[in-house]
Amino acid sequence: MQPPRKSLTVPARLEILGARKGDAVPMFVIHRRTQVLGRATVAILSAALITATYAALIPAGPNYFETVPTGTSIDFSRSYIPRNFFDSGSDAFLGFIRLQGDPVDQTTLGTTDTIMQRLFDITISQNGPPKTISLEIVAVSLVGVNPITVTHNGGQNPELWDARVSLQPNQEQRGRMTIMQTSADGGTYDTLQPARLMITFIRRSDNATRALPFGVLLGGSDVPWSYNADRILITDGHFCPSCFAGESRSSIFSGPSFQWQVQPARGR
Repeated sequence: MQPPRKSLTVPARLEILGARKGDAVPMFVIHRRTQVLGRATVAILSAALITATYAALIPAGPNYFETVPTGTSIDFSRSYIPRNFFDSGSDAFLGFIRLQGDPVDQTTLGTTDTIMQRLFDITISQNGPPKTISLEIVAVSLVGVNPITVTHNGGQNPELWDARVSLQPNQEQRGRMTIMQTSADGGTYDTLQPARLMITFIRRSDNATRALPFGVLLGGSDVPWSYNADRILITDGHFCPSCFAGESRSSIFSGPSFQWQVQPARGR
């Protein structure tokens, strides 16, 4: 097996900041601190271990994702947004909001709009028992593909509102990730991840905003991962989430009223 071809450096530490984008919704700034020598040493040692025993240490670190719009939406057809939420007399909103990514930092993180942090190191071996570690969402930046239409008093006075989705500030976002290695190249993992999101609506006519907390328990199963990754993909050293044999694959995390399709983020 060839050692990883990645040459990108990655953050040694991720930190959520309560910055705002466009004065409308909290955004998240990722502080980067490169440790090229340390990462190179880990990659060399891990590659040697894999070649010899098909086992490896996967260090704690971030999973970088970009959202796939065709498979990502919030469904308000059953759990609708109530009357008078947008304004006095506004009708209930029943419908879908399709979402796409709004990259958190195109200069350093390419197409990344979502980051999930693996909180602990994990050692796994081919066909060995699954290992479970804690996983935390540390950044989400999504926007509506199209504006929604809000009406008043039974269908009158339609208005266009844009939607943004971010994390609720100061909320626990920790779930779990169960990893299995099924071949020398990688394996699969399952996730169960609570997501405490904030949907911010912005009226196009005057930029008025309304904020709607939205919580959901997201699950993903048999998500592929691999050690190697195509050079264009942004990965944390030696672990490529949603990859098969180093190639990008899309995966779906879903929960009540929310489906989220992602793939590995790409560099610019």
